[in-house]
Amino acid sequence: TGSFTCAAAATTVVLNPNVTANSVVHLSPTNASAGTLMAGATSLYNSALSAGVSFTVATANAGAAAGTETFKYTIINPLST
Repeated sequence: TGSFTCAAAATTVVLNPNVTANSVVHLSPTNASAGTLMAGATSLYNSALSAGVSFTVATANAGAAAGTETFKYTIINPLST
C-alpha cells in the first residue's frame, strides 16, 4: 500500500519495490480533483509495471493531470501455481 500525487503530465511513475510483472494495482482517489479525474475521459489506468521498481499510471486520453490529484494504492501480487 502507499500513496502518490499525480504529476502534471499524462503519466506518473510510482516507485515501489513490491511490484512484480504480475501485480494488480488498485487505485483509490483521496481528494476531489482525483475523483474528477477518474470520472472523465482522463481516467487513470496502469500502463506499465517494472518488477522490483515501479508502476506507471497514465490518463486514458493522454491528457495531462493537473498535478494535484492524490491517490492511495494497493498492490496485489497473485500467487504462482
